Amino acid sequence: MLTRGLMKFEAFRNFKHWKPHQPKKMKRVDPMTGIEETILLIKKPRVMKNILVSKMEQDFHKGFLYWVYSCLSTEAVITYRVENEVKHIFVYDPLWLVNCSVKDIECLFVNKIGFKAEDREQAMQFQKVVLRRKWLGRLRKKGKLVKKEIT
Repeated sequence: MLTRGLMKFEAFRNFKHWKPHQPKKMKRVDPMTGIEETILLIKKPRVMKNILVSKMEQDFHKGFLYWVYSCLSTEAVITYRVENEVKHIFVYDPLWLVNCSVKDIECLFVNKIGFKAEDREQAMQFQKVVLRRKWLGRLRKKGKLVKKEIT
């Protein structure tokens, strides 16, 4: 909604801060037929090469208690014990679980996430990331994961 308002604002002010991309027209003559044709040159979009993922606390598997999906804050909460203190890790994005250690992933894989019936779809996104990470770890151990060569 905010983006639409910004686009309207910019359109009325002749795009001072945000300029839409305009393809460059080029005329080319085909040497075989002699027909002139117009070609549009479009710049490549600027995109992020790597997705930024926040750091995760490591080695919580030693005192792991449970993990649940919280419908109030829409996040997964990992609860573990360090000595006599109970700590929580709040995971807002399932992708953050990729940064967990192998032992932590194994712990989360064995202990399934807790959730309410109506939150099943959201909670399973966290569980699927753990499942895929565990599966990839097995392939790497067996040497079956082959990296593609860049040509």
